[in-house]
Amino acid sequence: MSSDPSTVLLWQALEAFYRHEVLLLQDRRYREWLETMDTAISYRVPVTTSTMDGLVTREDELGYYDEDLELLKARVAKLESKQSWVEQPPSRLRYFVQVVDAHRDGTRVVARSNLLLLQYRWNMEQQFSGGRTDVLLSVDGGFRLRERRVVLDRQVLGEQGLSVFF
Repeated sequence: MSSDPSTVLLWQALEAFYRHEVLLLQDRRYREWLETMDTAISYRVPVTTSTMDGLVTREDELGYYDEDLELLKARVAKLESKQSWVEQPPSRLRYFVQVVDAHRDGTRVVARSNLLLLQYRWNMEQQFSGGRTDVLLSVDGGFRLRERRVVLDRQVLGEQGLSVFF
């Protein structure tokens, strides 16, 4: 990281944004989490395939998540309605996010991070690791999430389904 004051301020602002987001997700305060997003959010978790060349995403196919704000709101409403059997009782979640690169592009910030998510419910345990690329818009001294693309390291999801946000 550069010692340039504007770079230091950017990293401090990003760390504050991600700390706040992690707390919202771990506490299942999903409505507040949705408020951190731009109305034109694109939230994508593509399916991955392991090849001899490494992990490849399948961008031309429907992903695990391929959501806009309305679809994310619908997912949150389902989780809150108690109709989501996979979240009864609710999971205990621990997020570990490490920002590894960020740069400003006008009013946008492109941030890459590593993610480790631990999910526990009953005697079930799942771990998700991967990389995220976020596009954040600078607004009112903070950020709004405009795009999130998460590439998971694993190819197959557990039997209990996918009920977490990345």
